[in-house]
Amino acid sequence: MRYGELLELAPGLREFAARIPEELDGGFQLRTYPAHTLIHQKDSPLERIGILLQGTFRVVNEFENGNVFMIEMNEAVSFIGEVTLLAGAATTSVTIETVTDCLVASLPAEAFDAWLQRDIQLLRAVSRHVAAKLYCSSYSRGERLFYSAKYVLLKYLVRQAEEQGVRSAGQVVLNKTRRQISEEVGLTEKTINRTLTQFVKDGVLSIQRGKTAFSAEQYHRAQRELRVYMSQSRNGTRA
Repeated sequence: MRYGELLELAPGLREFAARIPEELDGGFQLRTYPAHTLIHQKDSPLERIGILLQGTFRVVNEFENGNVFMIEMNEAVSFIGEVTLLAGAATTSVTIETVTDCLVASLPAEAFDAWLQRDIQLLRAVSRHVAAKLYCSSYSRGERLFYSAKYVLLKYLVRQAEEQGVRSAGQVVLNKTRRQISEEVGLTEKTINRTLTQFVKDGVLSIQRGKTAFSAEQYHRAQRELRVYMSQSRNGTRA
């Protein structure tokens, strides 16, 4: 498949590059990955660079003890394997799993690298794309180390409630499972269950059929709890 055909499928790709050198074109492979399948596994050889044309995938890190931590969610247009390529590494550092059905075009890593070297616009755009993701990651890095599980979890739940429209709906039931929450905030399910139980006792939220729920009143109380915590020092005493 040629690059011009990819632009028709994903016009947003034009922001990265309007064209590809003729001698590198024509080598794209197009593949659809069903939801909840792996695109690539951590420590796999980097053979191809993917371009997400449609859909959403998540980037996770898996550890030897079996824990899984979600780093980020990416929507089209995005790239797969570009960090490994730019780092000059031979194997991938993360696992990528589809959230929805994903349409991915890919080039051999060598061809994509040659394209980057030939097209400064593409190199700058891909580098900016990577930097934006790293900025978000580094901005909040350390939060789970220096703040209590209570604060980290409540901040996450409030953000999820806002994304689901608690302000307009008045009440929402979060659609995240305990396992998903664990992966996304980096806390064990045991810690999450214990902390949620305490939140229910404190009247900050409720549990409906195993899912976390906020009424409008609970949402505002949760916001107040976060403000109180932020007015305190990291060891929980008044600043």
